This record gives sequence, C-alpha cells and structure tokens, in this order.
Amino acid sequence: MKRILFLLLSILTISCNDTKSTKISNTQKTDTVSKNNSISEKQEIEIDSTKIIEVGYHDNYEKLPKLTFDTITEKEFLSLGSKKYIQNFKPKQKGDFFYIQTALKKHTFKKYNDYGGEESWSGYEYLGYYTDFKLFAITRNSTSDYMGFGQLILLDSTNDYKYHIISFGDGSVELPIPSINNKYFVYFYNSVYEHKNSDIGILKINDKSNPKKYMTEYASYNSKDFAIEKIIWKTDNSFFVKGYEEVYENDKWVKKYKYYKTEFQ
Repeated sequence: MKRILFLLLSILTISCNDTKSTKISNTQKTDTVSKNNSISEKQEIEIDSTKIIEVGYHDNYEKLPKLTFDTITEKEFLSLGSKKYIQNFKPKQKGDFFYIQTALKKHTFKKYNDYGGEESWSGYEYLGYYTDFKLFAITRNSTSDYMGFGQLILLDSTNDYKYHIISFGDGSVELPIPSINNKYFVYFYNSVYEHKNSDIGILKINDKSNPKKYMTEYASYNSKDFAIEKIIWKTDNSFFVKGYEEVYENDKWVKKYKYYKTEFQ
C-alpha cells in the first residue's frame, strides 16, 4: 500500500514539474516576441538628436526679405522646361517597416498605416532621392480627430543628418525644388481650409562641410490670392508659379489658373 502511494505521489510530482516547465517555456517565448517587437520599435525611433536640424521657422522668415510677384501669361510659363531633380525607387520593405541604407547605417521606418488604438493612422512615407544632394526625402504623418499632420524630412545619405522642414500648416510642405545650379530650394504649402491661400519658403543651400548650416532660411511669401500647382525655376534667382483659385461652379469646384513670376537677390 505504501509503495502504491509512493508511486502516485511520484507521478503527481512529475506532472506538476512538466506543467511548470511548459509555463516557463511559454513565458520565455512571450518574452522573446516582446523583446523582438521592442527592438523593432527602438530601431524606428532611435535618433541622434545632435543630427536633427530644423529649418523653415516662421520667426526666422519674418526677419528676412519677402518675395514680390508679377503676373505673366500661360505661354511664358510653358516656355520653361521642368528639371528632373528627384529619383524614385522603392526602398527595401518587410512587414510594417521599410529601410534606408546610408553610408553609416541602415535606418528603419514604420510605414504609414492604420495601426489602431492610440497609434491609429501614423508612420512614414518614402518620397524619393535627390541625386545631386545625396538626400532621401521622407514624410512623417499622423491622423487624429479627422485631421492630418505631417513633416518633411531630408536625410543626408553621407552623414546621417536629418533636416526637418517646418511646415506652414498642419500637413507637410511639398517637396523642395532645387534651383538651376542647386543654389536654393523653394517649397510651398497650400492652405487646407482656404481656396486661394499658400505659403512659399526659400532655403539657401550652403557648403556641406558645416552640416548644421547646410540649409538656411532666405526669403518667403504668404499669398491670399492663389494656391500653387507648380513652380519652375527660370534662373537661380527667379522662378515662375502656376497658381489657381478654386471656384464653385455647376455643382463642383473648378480651378481657375493664373501665372506669376518672381525674382530675388
């Protein structure tokens, strides 16, 4: 009888140990998955703050010259040819992430998507590569309460500096357009809430030997007369604008175009 009781106790002890072992194994698996997810998130947000340069501040532009515009004809605008300045290619992707390889390391970005919960619509979008400047163009986007927010980022592939272009509004500005000989960038932002309002910023492109001063605010313009569809440089110090006003006609919004030019020193 004692021997039978001893055998039963032994079987129960082994069973308990197996259950405990299974629980430990499952916990280890959960910890591993959690750790891997944590690493992925860390890769995405791991940023050297000393290499983040913000340009395009309103206060800086207020101290600088303002552009002036004259009207031109559509024929004058069409006489200029557009310069191809950005190369489009798809970066490597895996799951919810895409990757950009610079001279120093591989950068991980979480794609813009609906992740639900607190994250909701958020993430990054790849826009292209400026071959002359060695800059990757990326936007960081998020949506909250039916409003979109964004910021344009230019990542230098040679030194990992990130140039954050401050927006004039909630969303990101349009891609900066380099002048004929790459002396300036011009970019614009159309108001989301108005039908003929826009802002223009010009950045001077300096020597890359001083990355923190590589781009500096130079001039700006705020328009209450036109939104912008296209900008084309004529010289390094002048460009043409295809502007428009949205008018409600025949139960739909219609764009009425006008054309402008500006020159600065």
